[in-house]
Amino acid sequence: MLVNTYNFDWKKFLQPYELAVEGFILKIEGIRKQYEIRGIHCPIEIVSGRVKTPDSILDKAKRLGVEFEYIDEKVYDIGGIRITCKYIEDIYEMAELLKARKDIILLEERDYIKNPKPSGYRSLHLICRYNVETIYGQSPVILEFQIRTHAMHFWASIEHSLKYKYQKNIPDDIKKRLLAASKAAEALDNEMSSIHEAVKKIDPEDFIIENRDSYEEEISLNRLKKW
Repeated sequence: MLVNTYNFDWKKFLQPYELAVEGFILKIEGIRKQYEIRGIHCPIEIVSGRVKTPDSILDKAKRLGVEFEYIDEKVYDIGGIRITCKYIEDIYEMAELLKARKDIILLEERDYIKNPKPSGYRSLHLICRYNVETIYGQSPVILEFQIRTHAMHFWASIEHSLKYKYQKNIPDDIKKRLLAASKAAEALDNEMSSIHEAVKKIDPEDFIIENRDSYEEEISLNRLKKW
């Protein structure tokens, strides 16, 4: 439970989240490295993270009806980590890797892939508790892991920008087109997964990690970006 908003030290409050997000990005990169060393297909494409700003936290708490003193307990995505994958099956493989970890406790799993939001939003969310090591000892925080394909991420990025443009009141005709685009993205994901499975049957060497081009390497150097 938090103290009152007056003279609240946001910098101190948010630091454990920053440590947690930065630390987990490194841990997930470590997982990627293990796949690469073993020469097998890696479910991880891109990892990024962010910590919400105070204004964003307060806005979300207001929309959820969460009182200030319970923000750290009931606003689950103050610290967020996004993992982008190539294929739908990679999403669930990555989720199982995270759920098997001993350093986090799964609080809730929200599968918006099997059960998309009415808007068309698709992604897998894992809400977890994590103890951050600080100079004062362990500090428990809640982290949200978003795991999605490139197609899901592209769609979500467009919807997110439109929400801000229209102050969360997207015109109905645009909503309909976004929903249709989500269906198209879902069809693309399903077809790419089908192609992936077909290639594996033809060529077992598909399990070997794909070579990364210079563009992908350039992205990998900036994994601590905000979203």
